[in-house]
Amino acid sequence: MCEMITEPERKIPVLMKADVVVVGGGPAGIAASVGAARTGAKTILVEQYGCLGGLISISSMEPPSWWREERTTMPGGVVEDLDQKMIAMGAVQKSFFKPAVSIAYHTEMFKYVADEYIQENGVTPILHCMGVMPLMDGNKIIGIVTESKSGRQAILAKRVVDCTGDADIAYRAGVSCVMAEEPTGELGIGELLGATLVYGVTDIDVDTVEAEADSDPSQRHPVMHKKMYHGIQKAREAGEIMPKYTNKSFIYNYKTKNELTALNHCWYPADGTDVLSLTKAEIESRKSIVEIIPILRKYEKGFENAKLRNFAMSIGIRETRRIVGEYRMQFKDVFDEKRFEDSVGVYPVCMDGAEGVLPAFTEAYFQVPYRITVPVEVENLLVAGRCCSSMRRATTITRQVDFAMVTGQAAGTASALSIRQDVLPRNVDIKALQKELRGQRVRID
Repeated sequence: MCEMITEPERKIPVLMKADVVVVGGGPAGIAASVGAARTGAKTILVEQYGCLGGLISISSMEPPSWWREERTTMPGGVVEDLDQKMIAMGAVQKSFFKPAVSIAYHTEMFKYVADEYIQENGVTPILHCMGVMPLMDGNKIIGIVTESKSGRQAILAKRVVDCTGDADIAYRAGVSCVMAEEPTGELGIGELLGATLVYGVTDIDVDTVEAEADSDPSQRHPVMHKKMYHGIQKAREAGEIMPKYTNKSFIYNYKTKNELTALNHCWYPADGTDVLSLTKAEIESRKSIVEIIPILRKYEKGFENAKLRNFAMSIGIRETRRIVGEYRMQFKDVFDEKRFEDSVGVYPVCMDGAEGVLPAFTEAYFQVPYRITVPVEVENLLVAGRCCSSMRRATTITRQVDFAMVTGQAAGTASALSIRQDVLPRNVDIKALQKELRGQRVRID
C-alpha cells in the first residue's frame, strides 16, 4: 500500500477568471478554445509545455490524417482551418503513403501557426502551466488548480473542458473512467497500445531513400502498411542484435535536402498516467534509437552517413484513460455509418490501432454524437480528445488527431453556448449547438 501524507490546507491566489477554461493545448484543446471563443466566451487555454500542438508539435507526429484519400469525407471546421493555414505557410509536404492525398506538417512551424490561430480567435493562452486539480462546488466544477513557475494558483471558470488526453481533470473530479478494460486486437485487458518516441536523422541521401521506398510498393501502401523494412530485414538476417524497443520497420514523412525530421520507429509499453513508467519509456526509447542508427547506416540505403538530428520533445502516447460518458462510441457505430440526432460533426470510416489499419478510401462517414463529451457525474465539465467516451475497440478511431479536433470544437462551442442559454452543458439545445457549429464551417451531416 502506498504511503500517504496529508497536504496542509492553504490559500492560493487566483491567476485569472474566465467563462471557459480549456485544459490541454493539443489538437482537441486548440479546437475547443477556438470553438468557445467564437461563440462569445472569454476563453483561457492552459498548456503544460512551452508550445501548443500536443502530439503534433511535442511528439513530432507530422501527418494528422495519414489515411486521407481522394474521396474522403472530412469534418471541416478547425481541421480544415489548420490545414489551410499550414498550406499557406508552405509548411506541408505529401505524406509517406501512396496512394494518398494526406499531408505531413512541418511540426516546428505548427507551433507558430497554432499561436497565431488561437490569438486571432480571441483565446488567451497560458503556457508552461499544468492544470492539476479541479475546483469543485458539490458536483459542479468551478475552475482548476494550476502548477507553474509562478507556483500553485487557481483559474476560476463557469465551464471547464478537459483536453488533457488522459482525462486528468475529469478523473480527479470523480468522473468514472476506464483504461485497457477489454481486449482489442492482440492486446489483452490491461495491455496498452505502445508509445512512440519520434526521432530525426541528418546527413541522409534523401533521393536514395525515396527511391528505395518506391522500389517496393508494399512499403508505401496504406493497407499493406509494410513501411520501410528492407534494411532492417537484412540486418536481422545477418544476425544483428536489434534494440529492444524498435520495430521491424519505420516510416518517415517530412524531409529536407539531407534530413528525415521524424522517424516513427520505436514502440514502448508505457502507461501515460504513471510518471515512473513515462520516465523509463523516454530513457529506454532514446537508448534504442541511439543503438539502431549504426545498424541503419550499415543496412539501409541512403543512411550510410546518418547521424541523430533530434529526439521529439516527448514520447507520444496512444492510449490511457477514457471517461464513461452519456454515450460510449462503439466500434460498430463507425462501420455502420451511424447517424445521431445529437451529431456535432462527421468523421470518415477509417481506423488505425490494435484492430488494424484502414484508410478512408470511400466517401463513407459516421456522425459524432455530442454525448461522448458529456461525463455522467460532474456538471459544467466536458471532455474532448483521446479521453472522450468510447468503448475500447472504438479508440482505433477516437484517438485520432482530427477526431480530437471534432470533439474539441464541439465541446468548446457547447460550453460557451450553455452559458448563453443559462443551462448545464448536458442540457444545451442541440439544434442551437448544431447551428453554431455550422456557422464555424463544421460539417454536421
